[in-house]
Amino acid sequence: MITRGEEEMEVYIEFTYLSNFLIILVSLEMMGILLSKEMTYLQVLKHSFILSLGTLLLYVDKYSWIILIVWMIMFYYLYHNQIFLYYPIFIFIYFSTLFFTSSLIPEAFIYNGILITPLNTSSMMLFVIGLLVVLIQVMFIIYLKRKVRIDTYLYPLELEYNGKKYLIEGFLDSGNEVYYEGFPLILIKSGIIEDYDVIDIMELNDLRSEYIEIVKVNQIIVNKQLLQDVYIGVIKGIQYECLLNKALMGGVL
Repeated sequence: MITRGEEEMEVYIEFTYLSNFLIILVSLEMMGILLSKEMTYLQVLKHSFILSLGTLLLYVDKYSWIILIVWMIMFYYLYHNQIFLYYPIFIFIYFSTLFFTSSLIPEAFIYNGILITPLNTSSMMLFVIGLLVVLIQVMFIIYLKRKVRIDTYLYPLELEYNGKKYLIEGFLDSGNEVYYEGFPLILIKSGIIEDYDVIDIMELNDLRSEYIEIVKVNQIIVNKQLLQDVYIGVIKGIQYECLLNKALMGGVL
Protein backbone atom coordinates (compact mmCIF):
# COMPACT_ATOMS: atom_id res chain seq x y z
CA MET A 1 0.00 0.00 0.00
CA ILE A 2 1.12 3.56 -0.81
CA THR A 3 -0.34 6.65 0.85
CA ARG A 4 -0.62 9.74 -1.36
CA GLY A 5 -2.02 12.62 0.62
CA GLU A 6 -5.06 11.15 2.35
CA GLU A 7 -5.60 8.51 -0.31
CA GLU A 8 -4.30 4.97 -0.03
CA MET A 9 -3.33 3.07 -3.20
CA GLU A 10 -2.68 -0.62 -3.68
CA VAL A 11 0.50 -1.03 -5.73
CA TYR A 12 2.48 -4.13 -6.66
CA ILE A 13 6.22 -3.73 -7.13
CA GLU A 14 6.10 -6.33 -9.95
CA PHE A 15 3.58 -4.25 -11.90
CA THR A 16 5.59 -1.08 -11.25
CA TYR A 17 8.75 -2.77 -12.48
CA LEU A 18 7.02 -4.10 -15.61
CA SER A 19 5.46 -0.75 -16.54
CA ASN A 20 8.76 1.13 -16.11
CA PHE A 21 10.63 -1.61 -17.98
CA LEU A 22 8.31 -1.05 -20.96
CA ILE A 23 8.79 2.73 -20.80
CA ILE A 24 12.58 2.28 -20.77
CA LEU A 25 12.34 -0.27 -23.60
CA VAL A 26 10.33 2.12 -25.75
CA SER A 27 12.70 5.01 -24.92
CA LEU A 28 15.78 3.00 -25.93
CA GLU A 29 14.11 1.90 -29.17
CA MET A 30 13.15 5.46 -30.05
CA MET A 31 16.69 6.60 -29.19
CA GLY A 32 18.10 3.91 -31.49
CA ILE A 33 15.82 4.95 -34.35
CA LEU A 34 16.54 8.65 -33.85
CA LEU A 35 20.33 8.18 -33.78
CA SER A 36 20.40 5.30 -36.34
CA LYS A 37 22.26 3.17 -33.82
CA GLU A 38 23.14 -0.41 -34.67
CA MET A 39 21.60 -2.65 -32.03
CA THR A 40 19.83 -6.00 -31.88
CA TYR A 41 16.47 -6.57 -30.25
CA LEU A 42 18.11 -8.84 -27.66
CA GLN A 43 20.62 -6.09 -26.86
CA VAL A 44 17.82 -3.57 -26.32
CA LEU A 45 16.03 -5.98 -23.97
CA LYS A 46 19.24 -6.52 -22.02
CA HIS A 47 19.93 -2.79 -21.67
CA SER A 48 16.30 -2.14 -20.70
CA PHE A 49 16.54 -4.76 -17.97
CA ILE A 50 19.72 -3.18 -16.57
CA LEU A 51 18.31 0.35 -16.62
CA SER A 52 15.01 -0.73 -15.11
CA LEU A 53 16.87 -1.81 -11.98
CA GLY A 54 16.59 1.89 -11.17
CA THR A 55 13.04 1.06 -10.08
CA LEU A 56 14.59 0.00 -6.78
CA LEU A 57 15.21 3.72 -6.13
CA LEU A 58 11.51 3.84 -5.33
CA TYR A 59 12.57 3.12 -1.75
CA VAL A 60 14.92 6.15 -1.60
CA ASP A 61 12.93 9.10 -0.24
CA LYS A 62 15.56 11.79 0.24
CA TYR A 63 17.03 12.34 -3.24
CA SER A 64 14.49 12.52 -6.06
CA TRP A 65 17.22 13.15 -8.67
CA ILE A 66 19.46 10.21 -7.78
CA ILE A 67 18.07 8.11 -10.65
CA LEU A 68 19.80 10.50 -13.09
CA ILE A 69 23.19 9.78 -11.48
CA VAL A 70 22.58 6.02 -11.39
CA TRP A 71 21.52 5.95 -15.04
CA MET A 72 24.53 8.04 -16.05
CA ILE A 73 26.80 5.41 -14.49
CA MET A 74 24.86 2.63 -16.23
CA PHE A 75 25.07 4.44 -19.58
CA TYR A 76 28.83 4.80 -19.20
CA TYR A 77 29.04 1.05 -18.56
CA LEU A 78 26.85 0.27 -21.58
CA TYR A 79 28.01 2.88 -24.12
CA HIS A 80 31.37 4.17 -22.80
CA ASN A 81 32.52 7.33 -24.64
CA GLN A 82 29.22 7.64 -26.50
CA ILE A 83 27.44 8.47 -23.24
CA PHE A 84 27.48 12.21 -24.06
CA LEU A 85 25.45 11.53 -27.20
CA TYR A 86 23.10 8.78 -26.04
CA TYR A 87 22.39 9.78 -22.43
CA PRO A 88 20.83 13.25 -23.00
CA ILE A 89 18.69 11.90 -25.87
CA PHE A 90 17.52 8.97 -23.75
CA ILE A 91 16.68 11.19 -20.76
CA PHE A 92 14.64 13.53 -22.97
CA ILE A 93 12.72 10.66 -24.60
CA TYR A 94 12.24 8.80 -21.31
CA PHE A 95 10.73 11.71 -19.38
CA SER A 96 8.62 12.74 -22.37
CA THR A 97 7.25 9.18 -22.54
CA LEU A 98 6.88 9.08 -18.76
CA PHE A 99 4.78 12.27 -18.57
CA PHE A 100 2.75 11.23 -21.61
CA THR A 101 1.93 7.88 -20.00
CA SER A 102 1.03 9.46 -16.67
CA SER A 103 -1.28 11.90 -18.48
CA LEU A 104 -3.20 8.94 -19.93
CA ILE A 105 -3.61 7.33 -16.50
CA PRO A 106 -5.22 9.81 -14.05
CA GLU A 107 -4.59 7.46 -11.10
CA ALA A 108 -0.85 7.20 -11.78
CA PHE A 109 1.84 9.56 -10.53
CA ILE A 110 5.61 9.97 -10.89
CA TYR A 111 7.90 9.47 -7.90
CA ASN A 112 11.70 9.70 -8.12
CA GLY A 113 11.48 9.46 -11.90
CA ILE A 114 9.44 6.24 -11.66
CA LEU A 115 5.84 5.76 -12.75
CA ILE A 116 3.62 4.47 -9.95
CA THR A 117 0.46 2.84 -11.27
CA PRO A 118 -2.17 1.56 -8.79
CA LEU A 119 -4.10 -1.63 -9.44
CA ASN A 120 -7.41 0.21 -9.83
CA THR A 121 -6.21 1.77 -13.10
CA SER A 122 -8.72 1.79 -15.94
CA SER A 123 -8.33 -1.36 -18.02
CA MET A 124 -9.21 0.64 -21.13
CA MET A 125 -6.26 3.00 -20.61
CA LEU A 126 -3.94 0.06 -20.02
CA PHE A 127 -5.19 -1.48 -23.26
CA VAL A 128 -4.52 1.74 -25.19
CA ILE A 129 -1.01 2.04 -23.74
CA GLY A 130 -0.34 -1.63 -24.48
CA LEU A 131 -1.45 -1.05 -28.05
CA LEU A 132 0.98 1.88 -28.39
CA VAL A 133 3.82 -0.26 -27.00
CA VAL A 134 3.06 -3.01 -29.53
CA LEU A 135 2.97 -0.44 -32.33
CA ILE A 136 6.42 0.88 -31.35
CA GLN A 137 7.74 -2.70 -31.23
CA VAL A 138 6.54 -3.22 -34.79
CA MET A 139 8.19 0.05 -35.87
CA PHE A 140 11.46 -0.97 -34.22
CA ILE A 141 11.45 -4.41 -35.88
CA ILE A 142 10.88 -2.73 -39.26
CA TYR A 143 13.79 -0.42 -38.45
CA LEU A 144 16.02 -3.40 -37.62
CA LYS A 145 15.13 -5.08 -40.92
CA ARG A 146 15.96 -1.86 -42.74
CA LYS A 147 19.36 -1.85 -41.03
CA VAL A 148 19.93 -5.38 -42.31
CA ARG A 149 19.25 -4.14 -45.86
CA ILE A 150 21.72 -1.31 -45.29
CA ASP A 151 24.36 -3.89 -44.35
CA THR A 152 24.21 -5.19 -47.92
CA TYR A 153 26.34 -2.13 -48.74
CA LEU A 154 29.19 -3.53 -46.65
CA TYR A 155 32.23 -4.78 -48.57
CA PRO A 156 35.32 -6.66 -47.36
CA LEU A 157 38.40 -4.46 -47.25
CA GLU A 158 42.02 -5.48 -46.77
CA LEU A 159 44.43 -2.71 -45.87
CA GLU A 160 48.19 -3.18 -45.78
CA TYR A 161 50.27 -0.66 -43.86
CA ASN A 162 53.76 -0.88 -42.33
CA GLY A 163 53.94 -4.61 -42.97
CA LYS A 164 50.61 -5.30 -41.21
CA LYS A 165 47.34 -6.38 -42.79
CA TYR A 166 43.99 -5.20 -41.47
CA LEU A 167 40.79 -6.98 -42.49
CA ILE A 168 37.72 -4.79 -41.95
CA GLU A 169 34.36 -4.05 -43.55
CA GLY A 170 33.84 -0.91 -45.59
CA PHE A 171 30.44 0.74 -45.94
CA LEU A 172 29.71 2.33 -49.31
CA ASP A 173 28.50 5.73 -48.16
CA SER A 174 27.01 7.90 -50.90
CA GLY A 175 27.34 10.82 -48.48
CA ASN A 176 31.10 10.47 -48.16
CA GLU A 177 32.33 13.30 -50.37
CA VAL A 178 35.48 14.10 -48.42
CA TYR A 179 38.51 14.97 -50.56
CA TYR A 180 42.13 15.71 -49.72
CA GLU A 181 43.98 17.87 -52.26
CA GLY A 182 41.61 16.67 -54.94
CA PHE A 183 41.86 13.00 -54.02
CA PRO A 184 38.82 11.15 -52.59
CA LEU A 185 39.29 9.91 -49.04
CA ILE A 186 38.38 6.55 -47.56
CA LEU A 187 37.56 7.11 -43.89
CA ILE A 188 38.82 4.62 -41.30
CA LYS A 189 37.55 4.54 -37.73
CA SER A 190 40.14 5.57 -35.15
CA GLY A 191 41.75 2.69 -33.27
CA ILE A 192 41.81 0.19 -36.13
CA ILE A 193 45.26 1.01 -37.54
CA GLU A 194 48.22 0.90 -35.18
CA ASP A 195 51.24 3.25 -35.29
CA TYR A 196 50.48 5.23 -38.43
CA ASP A 197 52.30 8.28 -39.76
CA VAL A 198 50.09 11.35 -40.10
CA ILE A 199 51.04 13.47 -43.12
CA ASP A 200 48.38 16.13 -42.56
CA ILE A 201 45.32 17.02 -40.48
CA MET A 202 42.12 18.49 -41.89
CA GLU A 203 38.86 19.57 -40.28
CA LEU A 204 35.58 18.06 -41.36
CA ASN A 205 33.37 21.01 -42.22
CA ASP A 206 30.03 19.92 -40.86
CA LEU A 207 28.15 20.09 -37.55
CA ARG A 208 30.45 17.53 -35.91
CA SER A 209 33.68 19.61 -36.30
CA GLU A 210 35.74 16.41 -36.36
CA TYR A 211 39.42 16.33 -37.27
CA ILE A 212 40.70 13.85 -39.84
CA GLU A 213 44.25 12.53 -39.76
CA ILE A 214 45.51 11.96 -43.31
CA VAL A 215 47.54 8.82 -43.97
CA LYS A 216 48.82 7.48 -47.30
CA VAL A 217 48.80 3.70 -47.77
CA ASN A 218 50.44 1.67 -50.51
CA GLN A 219 47.48 -0.51 -51.32
CA ILE A 220 43.93 -1.41 -50.35
CA ILE A 221 41.95 -4.39 -51.61
CA VAL A 222 38.21 -3.70 -51.77
CA ASN A 223 35.86 -6.44 -52.90
CA LYS A 224 38.88 -8.35 -54.36
CA GLN A 225 39.99 -5.32 -56.41
CA LEU A 226 43.31 -3.55 -55.82
CA LEU A 227 43.64 0.20 -55.19
CA GLN A 228 47.16 1.61 -54.97
CA ASP A 229 48.58 4.79 -53.41
CA VAL A 230 45.35 5.73 -51.68
CA TYR A 231 44.77 8.45 -49.08
CA ILE A 232 42.79 7.44 -46.02
CA GLY A 233 41.42 9.60 -43.24
CA VAL A 234 41.47 8.38 -39.65
CA ILE A 235 38.49 9.77 -37.75
CA LYS A 236 36.73 9.06 -34.45
CA GLY A 237 33.10 9.92 -35.04
CA ILE A 238 31.92 7.33 -37.57
CA GLN A 239 29.58 4.40 -37.03
CA TYR A 240 31.24 1.81 -39.28
CA GLU A 241 34.83 0.56 -39.36
CA CYS A 242 35.33 2.19 -42.74
CA LEU A 243 33.42 4.55 -45.04
CA LEU A 244 34.21 3.97 -48.69
CA ASN A 245 34.23 6.87 -51.14
CA LYS A 246 31.99 6.35 -54.18
CA ALA A 247 34.47 8.26 -56.37
CA LEU A 248 36.96 5.40 -55.88
CA MET A 249 34.48 2.61 -56.38
CA GLY A 250 33.57 3.01 -60.05
CA GLY A 251 35.53 0.01 -61.34
CA VAL A 252 35.44 -1.96 -58.11
CA LEU A 253 31.76 -2.65 -57.33
